[in-house]
Amino acid sequence: MNRSLSSFVFLSSLLATCGTAATCVTGPAADLQRTTNPAARTKGPIFRTQVDLLIARMAKATETPGVAAPYSNSIRDAAQLLSAMGHCHRFYVALDNPRIRATLGLLIGGRRDDGSFGVGKDEDPATTAWVVDALTAMDRDRYGDEIEMAKRWLADRGLATSMWSHQVEVVATKVRSDVFPEHLATEALAFVATVPTSLQGALDRTAALAALLQLVACQEANRDLDVAQDPGAQATTAAFSPAQQKAFDFLMAQQKDGTMLVKYGDTSFADPAITGFAMLALQTKPLALRSQQESAVLEQGLRWLLANQNEDGSFGQQVQNYTTSVVIGALARWADPSAKTPLDKAQRFILACQNVESSGYQSSDRDYGSIGYGGSQRGDLSNVNFALQALRESGLPAEHEAFRKALVFLQRSQNLKSVNDFSGKVTDPDAGGKLIDIVPGEDGGSAYYPGNSAAGYDETPDGKSKPRSYGSMTYALLKAYTLCGVSKDDPRVQAAVNWIAQHWTLDENPGFVVPAGDKARYAGLFYYYMVLAQSLDMASVDTVTKVVEADAKDAPKPVPIDWRKALREHLQGLQQQDGSFVNAKNPRWMESMQVLCTCYAMLALERCR
Repeated sequence: MNRSLSSFVFLSSLLATCGTAATCVTGPAADLQRTTNPAARTKGPIFRTQVDLLIARMAKATETPGVAAPYSNSIRDAAQLLSAMGHCHRFYVALDNPRIRATLGLLIGGRRDDGSFGVGKDEDPATTAWVVDALTAMDRDRYGDEIEMAKRWLADRGLATSMWSHQVEVVATKVRSDVFPEHLATEALAFVATVPTSLQGALDRTAALAALLQLVACQEANRDLDVAQDPGAQATTAAFSPAQQKAFDFLMAQQKDGTMLVKYGDTSFADPAITGFAMLALQTKPLALRSQQESAVLEQGLRWLLANQNEDGSFGQQVQNYTTSVVIGALARWADPSAKTPLDKAQRFILACQNVESSGYQSSDRDYGSIGYGGSQRGDLSNVNFALQALRESGLPAEHEAFRKALVFLQRSQNLKSVNDFSGKVTDPDAGGKLIDIVPGEDGGSAYYPGNSAAGYDETPDGKSKPRSYGSMTYALLKAYTLCGVSKDDPRVQAAVNWIAQHWTLDENPGFVVPAGDKARYAGLFYYYMVLAQSLDMASVDTVTKVVEADAKDAPKPVPIDWRKALREHLQGLQQQDGSFVNAKNPRWMESMQVLCTCYAMLALERCR
């Protein structure tokens, strides 16, 4: 299961606080009760009687004598029912009965030419994701092509490819040392208690389906806990590693009342950008693993951020897009309804920062589609990737025009002539405004913004300049393309991934051509680690295939690299005794700050599952 935080991983580390299994108590009334031993958990299948009853009643309600009719005429309802049946304690499959096969036929009949599913009121992305779940559970082998095409359709739009995983995730995130899946189906059990066991009479199918999904999600979450109690499983799976905990402890020691202080001369003040980063990094620790004191600190910090939002929806007084994007990331992870309105306001602020027609820009302008630090400042790929992530995390639909317009800027930043139409004479701000004649390169990597690269330029035979691609911005490009819904198979993404493979390294920020001993290649190293992990994880790239040069007798050979394992081990080797991280090789871009580098490292480690 591809969950952002799988219930297996999330729950396994919780078991150190769990005792032995309680005696199974049956019946709706008993199911509503908490066990008298809060450290006890019922092992094995839970809610079997209730799940069997609901499936039987829903089947009976749509039964046609002598005909193997689908369980529902609604594609979405049918997909949800099959998903629940496939994941419940009986693990139904297509071969089990003709009604399942008839229902699968209904789903396939609702397939559109683009690979999505649904007609009429069912025509929405969630329906397609539910159908993927149903086909996968019931007959993955037979419907493999349909599953993969539907997943690509969803992924191209930046949408989740599984609704079932989300259903279980909701349960998993509520588990505590004294609250288990058996305690998390109160409403569903109350409904089942009203359903006659005789299979006769009217049935509220909508309520029955909702109850069934809740009960089966609890069943699966409980199975995950069962698996996690296997010592071997615990040894290979860690929801929060010792290195992450050490970094967490370091950040906790730096905060004051939930905020992070920044020194300016002889004074110190609470800074919303660094506090936002800290709140974002600290929330990488699963909720169930946090102590009461840790949770209280996070609550303080997040509420401090809310209280300091500006009237226009932004946060901070300088570099406001950057700060607001970071704070959105922190607030979006917080399951508190009070964050909804501030997030909406912050989203509107970021949209207003985009350089588009409403700000007087035309599509031919170099800065079109970009977002900068705020105000009228020139856009850049670093700010753009932060902003696009914030827009998605704050709930902006993938189809919004902001993402389409951002693609214009992304293409002009990429060294790929087939999509980059930017050329001409511009100034180089890093060379005192020197005028240079720009043309795009062809290596597939990315510069900082169209015509500008912190890694410098390569000269062409006719005297023009090509901005050099470098690591952190190529990863930022890949991340931004993914956030805009560009698929993994798109030539733009493939070109960026190829550049990454050719320049794979964790020792430096690659792409800088500098003399020996020069520190430029180490600039932004921890930012590089963060965006590397985010981009490869978001783009579903599990291995980076690096071509390794052999000796004179052998041809170069491709070597697949498990980047998550490589990055995790590399960062663990860089961690200081106190749990912090710092860029000791180049302090540029604020990486002399232990707090900032530690936040970057924690956000990278989160993706190294």
